[in-house]
Amino acid sequence: MQRKQSNITFFIFVILLFTSSVGFVNFGKLLREPVQKNNSFVIHKHVPIFFEHYGKIKKLQNSSVSETADIKGYFDSQSSKLNPLPEHSQLVAPIFIWRLPKDLIGIEKVNYRKKTFITLLLPLLIRHNIAITQKRSSLKILIEKPILSLSIDEQNWLVKTALYYKIFDKNIPKPIITKEILKELLNRIDIIPVSLALAQSSLETGWGTSRFSIDGNALFGQWTWKTNKGIRPKQRAPGTKHSVLRFSQLAESIEDYTHNLNSSSHYRSLRSKRSALRKAGYPTDIWSQNLVDELKKYSSDSEHYISTIKAIIRENRLTDFDNYSLSP
Repeated sequence: MQRKQSNITFFIFVILLFTSSVGFVNFGKLLREPVQKNNSFVIHKHVPIFFEHYGKIKKLQNSSVSETADIKGYFDSQSSKLNPLPEHSQLVAPIFIWRLPKDLIGIEKVNYRKKTFITLLLPLLIRHNIAITQKRSSLKILIEKPILSLSIDEQNWLVKTALYYKIFDKNIPKPIITKEILKELLNRIDIIPVSLALAQSSLETGWGTSRFSIDGNALFGQWTWKTNKGIRPKQRAPGTKHSVLRFSQLAESIEDYTHNLNSSSHYRSLRSKRSALRKAGYPTDIWSQNLVDELKKYSSDSEHYISTIKAIIRENRLTDFDNYSLSP
């Protein structure tokens, strides 16, 4: 009898240990991934903001202070360590949030809300441009090699990258890498000025207050026709069935936006002008005002859209942020 009881006790202990371990695994996953909005999860209004800082995951502690005040306070504390003279520094702390604060819309002072929105997005935009620059550098190394000397791995990487940037049709069974393909690939793998991205995201989200940005991490108003992938606008033009594409993280919205500008045939002229500006040696803080004119396909009212984006860049001095960089 005692042996039977001890076996039962051991069995219960194993179950408890297993469920506890699973709990810890799930908690670790929560720190690294946003809560998915589907029927498998209970969504709470006050889920803490999780974010990365120097490769580590941190979370805001529950407090009576608003989310915006909490996160802005943390950003400011890190910036003050980096920048003894903030007005002269162009270093940004590597803090990357996965969603915007829910109460950002409650900030009544417009200038403060703008400043907060820029502070939160700037590290994400700079990091993404760094990733693009690194990929561009890798490509430039391969371009210097004779095509016949490229290894199988190098050729596969080039084909995969060319497919991603829509240079090759997916139906082509065996794409062939040529000098023309490499030249076009270099034309597409390039940064989007931070000032341009900030201006477009501020217009599309109302400086981070739209329900698409709060509920769906949608910063640039990308469309989808898959109902399970987006958020339906409350008002749509007659005959239209689009939704605004939803993302699990802000970084995914930024990646989709840059990929769209760097691959879609709608923005071929933007890429050509960007290449010309780069070859002529113009600094990136000059790029955005020149590239805005090539966004005619971004809005149905292109003339108003372009003039508005130019005004946002100019009035908020967003080109200043094109020269910012992440702290090591």
